[in-house]
Order: sequence, then C-alpha cells, then structure tokens
Amino acid sequence: MLTASLPFRILYRYIYVSEFKEVVDRFRPEILNSSKSSVLFLSSFEEQKQCNPFKVLGVSNGLILYCLSGSLIYYVCDPVTRQWVTLPRARYKSPNKTHPMFFGEGIVSKVNEDNVLTSYTVARVELLISSIPYLSFQTFSSETGKWIEYKLRCTNPIALMKRDAGPITFNGALHWFVYVHGMIAFDPYKDPKSCRFIRFPDDRQVENVNRHDWIYRLCDACQGKLRFFEVARDSCSFYCFSMWEKKDYERGEWCSAFKVTRSDLSSSDPELNSCLVKAAFFPLSFHPFNLDIVYLRCVDLACVVSYSIQDKRLDVVFRPIGVMNDLFWHLVIPFVIPRWPTPVPIPSVPKKAGRSKAAHRRRFRSHT
Repeated sequence: MLTASLPFRILYRYIYVSEFKEVVDRFRPEILNSSKSSVLFLSSFEEQKQCNPFKVLGVSNGLILYCLSGSLIYYVCDPVTRQWVTLPRARYKSPNKTHPMFFGEGIVSKVNEDNVLTSYTVARVELLISSIPYLSFQTFSSETGKWIEYKLRCTNPIALMKRDAGPITFNGALHWFVYVHGMIAFDPYKDPKSCRFIRFPDDRQVENVNRHDWIYRLCDACQGKLRFFEVARDSCSFYCFSMWEKKDYERGEWCSAFKVTRSDLSSSDPELNSCLVKAAFFPLSFHPFNLDIVYLRCVDLACVVSYSIQDKRLDVVFRPIGVMNDLFWHLVIPFVIPRWPTPVPIPSVPKKAGRSKAAHRRRFRSHT
C-alpha cells in the first residue's frame, strides 16, 4: 500500500533526448531516493532544438506510458528497474486537410489480491478538430498483445480537448476532457464498449475555460477523491482559489469544498507574501497523499509553490533553473515512486502465421 513516506515527482510531460534509453536513465537512484519533491525533466531550449520529444502520457501503479511524438511509438516502463517494453504499432490513418486528427492516450492497469500488477491496457481516442457524434477508441492489452478498435456513439456531438493533456484516471477508468462542459469516462476493463459523460461543476468560471484553454483549472484524483480546482484569472476577482469535490460519482454530483479570497492568503516567504495581492498563479497538481496540499506555478516569482487548504498558506517549494513559461497543469503529471520494482508485464503473443513465439518475445523483451 502506498504511504505518505513514498517520494513523488511532478514530471514534465516532454523530455527531449536522442533515444528512449536516455529517458529511463534519468531515473537514477539518487533522484528516486531523494525525499524532496521537484519538477523533473524540464528540458532546455538547446535540448528541444537538437533531440527527439518523448512525451509522458500517463502513469498507473508504478508504470509510465511514453510516446515518441510524431512517430507514435509507445513505451511502457518501470522507472525503478529502468526496464521497458515497446508496443507494436497501432493502425494510423493519415489526417486530411479538412479534419486533422490527434490522439489522446492513457494507461490503466490491474493488480491481484497481493497488490501485484498483472496486466495493463493502453487506450487512445481520436481527437478530431470538429465536434462529432461518436468516439473512435483503440486499446492495447498486455494480455492479448493486440490493438482493438471501438467506435462508440455519443448522445450529443462533442469535441475533446486537444492541448497536451492526457486523460486522468479515476475509479479504474480513463477520463478525457470535453471542451467547456465536462469529461468522457471510458473503462477498458469493465465495459470497453461504452462511455459516460460527466459534467463539471455548474458554478465554475466558464469564461476562463473558453478563453484561456483551461490553464486556470485542474481536475484530477487525489486519495480516492475526484477534485476540481480553479484559479481566478484576474487579481480583481473576488475569489482567488475555488475547489469542488465529486460527492457522488455515479450520479454526477459535485459539492463546493471552499472559496477563498486574496485577503485570506498568507506566506512565510517575504517575497511571495509581498506580491500575493496581484500575483498570478496556475494550478499544477494535487499532492498524491496529502489532501491539504495543491501545487501551483507562481508566474511573478518563476517558482512552484504549495497551497495549504486548511491554513490558506502558500510556500515556495521549488525554484527550477531556466524558464517556466510553459509549466501548466496539462504539461505536468504527478508520479509516485514505488517502494518496490513493478515488473513490466510482457505482452502476450498474438497468434500470427510466419512468426514464432520466440521471435515475438525477443521483440518485447525488457531493456536496461
């Protein structure tokens, strides 16, 4: 069972390196064993110009799903052992000029009664530029070793968010954000041929969502709770921070957890305390163990701060070297460092003429 003593990191989604081995090599023992939280892998401008972009798509029970952007090559790795498997290529239709297509990918996994990971499923959905009355899913299961396609109809046409955010995981299901109104939930283990729509709280600041690509809000799971956290865009807004929690997941009910004004805020850091009246904040992540803590980017001081819900206090926790201009919630993802290695399940071998089982196993062997 995970405990608050386990270290965690807020991972920057994009890592610029020459090959995937360099991605897992960054999980060195001295980084994994550190007790401090930090934003890892904030790539420099030089790296971005010279290397390939590998993107963190999702995490599940100690595993991390990556993708080589552009080539759409997927990797599942265990950062503790620094072992990984490369998934087979999924079908990809070249987008046309009228309806450009993107992908939103995520990962969910299963554990047995001994809390040992037994399998994982990677799911991706086509993100068309226009609203559509259906969703096209593709899932890869380590149990079958194959990609399977689904086309699920929606009650009303929807448009999924195409910014860099991946789906969030809650209740064993993946949730993709829908512009303005809410998110679509899809559970590949429970019912892979259906999805459900979940609305966001009605009293949120909808104008912020429409005009600013959701950078002022954060929706994610924390200690079994689904939360929606919102930051006011203007310093003159009456409320600075607001949060809602899912009261009933099945019925779709939200309840307001708190609303605070800028005059309620304080900080033990003199520099931060002096600019609280006008400072701009962007939400980044919930603390994975502590329901009291939310992490935000402070634009004015170019640092990451923690916000204590109970004390209404802000503290500086991390000052990265270099720029932070693109550090938003949809470009970072919290990752808990497992206490024990999580062996990556080797995908099963699809029965296919002309390829021996041994040859297929060699393709998917773990690397170090």
